Amino acid sequence: MDGERSGTLPRQSASIRMLTVAMAAYNEEAAIERVVLEHVDVLNRIGVVVPEWEIVCVDDGSKDRTPQILCGLQARTPRLRVIRQENTGIFGAFTRAYQEARGSHIFVTGSDGQWPAENLEVMLPFLLSGAAVVVGVRTNRREVYSPTRRVVSALFNRLPLLLFGVRVEDAGSTKLGIREVFEYDLISSSPFFEAERLILAYRHGLRVELVPIRFLARSGGRAAGVSLKNVSSSVRDLARCLMAYGFR
Repeated sequence: MDGERSGTLPRQSASIRMLTVAMAAYNEEAAIERVVLEHVDVLNRIGVVVPEWEIVCVDDGSKDRTPQILCGLQARTPRLRVIRQENTGIFGAFTRAYQEARGSHIFVTGSDGQWPAENLEVMLPFLLSGAAVVVGVRTNRREVYSPTRRVVSALFNRLPLLLFGVRVEDAGSTKLGIREVFEYDLISSSPFFEAERLILAYRHGLRVELVPIRFLARSGGRAAGVSLKNVSSSVRDLARCLMAYGFR
């Protein structure tokens, strides 16, 4: 990996006009308030280099108290924007978050409490030193995920290297990058869409950094897990991408 290795911000940095923290929520009443407030704290700490920011949270048709909690948070946090929509799944929810984002740069994270807000501070120096997109790599998935989840995740993280010649390492993880990367017109509409995004970033000659981050076990709520539907749709989208972009 290139770039800065410590949490110290480099003297010469890229300009971040505005940062959007984008997250999607579905039935996350156990964690959503803490997650939002922790990100607000981190964003205030890095105000020297990120003076303008917003948090965009897409409530993807939650059936628990998530909408009410977000409504209360929005009243207390002016720079939080909540978008409520019918359930569309992970692709639809994050795509909506990217469309709603106003920032010149976007930080993608989870709303379930598994992604500490401090990851932004770890990844930011790499962006400021010239990376177009920074991918947080979960190094402790063995401790958090089931064996089945780990096998499926490892397979879909390695296939892009074998088939497209690019390292995505942990495509479904948190990301920090320039807005253009999140505006790509993607073929995929399955969980493979984030791998396709990174494949396109490499194909466009952009600098991609892979950075170890913290990842925690869930303290509440329910994980979507690995479903046959998600796996089969991802295989379909991988094949479509291979047809469109070519082998390696």
